[in-house]
Amino acid sequence: MSTINSFKIITVTGAHSGIGKTTLCSILLKELCGFGAIKFTKTALYASLVDDTIILKQEGKDTALFLESGAQRVLWIQSPYHELESLLHVAMSRMTDMKGVVVEGNSPVDFLNPHLIIFIIEPHGEIKPSALKVSKRADIVIINSERKVDNIPSPLTIEREGVHFFWIDLLKRKGELNEFLSVVKERITKDPH
Repeated sequence: MSTINSFKIITVTGAHSGIGKTTLCSILLKELCGFGAIKFTKTALYASLVDDTIILKQEGKDTALFLESGAQRVLWIQSPYHELESLLHVAMSRMTDMKGVVVEGNSPVDFLNPHLIIFIIEPHGEIKPSALKVSKRADIVIINSERKVDNIPSPLTIEREGVHFFWIDLLKRKGELNEFLSVVKERITKDPH
């Protein structure tokens, strides 16, 4: 997958569905000019790579929000886990003319070498078992909360040094949002990865 390392990759992951991954992708895409986006949806039986803008722009779809937020190109991967790697390879090869790509979903992290892994959790700390592995690789953790509390959610075990933590209410776009965006921009500008 040599084409994957030719531009910046940011993965947006989370503790469970409905945690705010799509909202955070939208925020990032508004800030990062020249970036594309890939949405991953896990399916049980079939695999597809959707690039048809008529489908992607359908009202209420996450992909429509990505386009509205400024994504230069959007692709939607729907697949079982065992077919994801080959579809990611095809999708990434279609993004090489971008400055970078924002990838939504936990499973793609297993097949990419991202410049940044962002993990979203809520203060009560619920993490689905399949998200534990990606949480340990996070570079940035966002606690999606209206208000800041003193401690980090208990099931979250970060095994690396230098992880940045931010308290952001993603729906209201309040909290440490500007600080978060500064760190993201700094990391993707400086990281020769």
